[in-house]
Parts: sequence; structure tokens; C-alpha cells
Amino acid sequence: MKLKDWLTRKLYVTSPRDPDPFFHPRRYAEKKEVVLEAAHRVLAGLKSWRVEEYRENQGRIHASHFGPFPLPFQDVNLYVVQALDGTSKLEATSSSRAGRGDLGQNRRNLKKFLTRMDALLPPKREG
Repeated sequence: MKLKDWLTRKLYVTSPRDPDPFFHPRRYAEKKEVVLEAAHRVLAGLKSWRVEEYRENQGRIHASHFGPFPLPFQDVNLYVVQALDGTSKLEATSSSRAGRGDLGQNRRNLKKFLTRMDALLPPKREG
């Protein structure tokens, strides 16, 4: 990540276009409800994170993270969509509530969450 991005970026999003494949959206063989429950368990186990809203029917979880100074709060949103074939896709965003940049904190938030999510519920391999 470039220094300019650290100083000016307030949002990090999983995207199939991210140059780092680790930050691509995840696909799972499990149904949406199973993926949401696993994500909820991961978030509940992370220190300084709190689940603010859990909407299983919408496939959405909103959590907040109390980060280090000078970036005290970030919002993390998880979206799970079930495909017709029964697989599910997880996309995530992390955004800072204040300031001009995030010093890479939002990227670190997603890395921490996705690392633990991968350990609990391994994603489906493409191909």
C-alpha cells in the first residue's frame, strides 16, 4: 500500500480487482446462514470489536472496532449472498469514522477478520 493511500484512504473493501488475492471476496460451499454464523462467531472473539447489528435475513453484519489512537473507531460491514447453486459469497468493508486517512487500519481490520474466518470456515477453492 502506498504512503499516499495510508494518509488519504478511509475505506478498504474486498474486491476481485484487489492486487492482493487475499482481499478478494470469499466463496463458500456452505449456505448463507452457516457463513453468517461463522462470521458472527469470529467477530465475537475479536478483542475491541463489537457486533452492532446482525441481520441474518439480509445477510448483513455491522460491527465496530475501537482501534488505536489516532483512529479510534472503524465500522466493519459484512455482506453474505447465497447463489442459486447453494454456495455463498462474503464481501467486507472497513471504514473510518473520522480523519482524512486510516494509516492502513481498515486493511488491517479486514486482514484480521479474514484470517480468522479462513481458519474457522475455509473458503471454496476456485477452479
